[in-house]
Amino acid sequence: MFTDSPYDVLGLEVGASDADIRAAYHRAMRSAQGDRDLRDRISRANKALRRPAGRHEADLLTPLPVRLPPDEGGAALLAEARQRMAEVSPLFPDPASLGVRLD
Repeated sequence: MFTDSPYDVLGLEVGASDADIRAAYHRAMRSAQGDRDLRDRISRANKALRRPAGRHEADLLTPLPVRLPPDEGGAALLAEARQRMAEVSPLFPDPASLGVRLD
């Protein structure tokens, strides 16, 4: 599990293309030449985003922006977030099955 989102480490947004990930990786590695710890974090972030399972985990763990822009991009991002939550929600038990009352 990540302490920082791989997207944050590489300075990318969720949904970045493979070419964007590759370019951000090389750019970040050049800027972190003297810092071994930072280079290790950058390398782990790149590896996570290059694997489908790691990318899916990073997508789910990366927080959404606090305020969505009012344009079509914000609506698409919100729709994607709702879809991902629908995928994850079966993993959580229904509160009613646990005897929890929500009213």
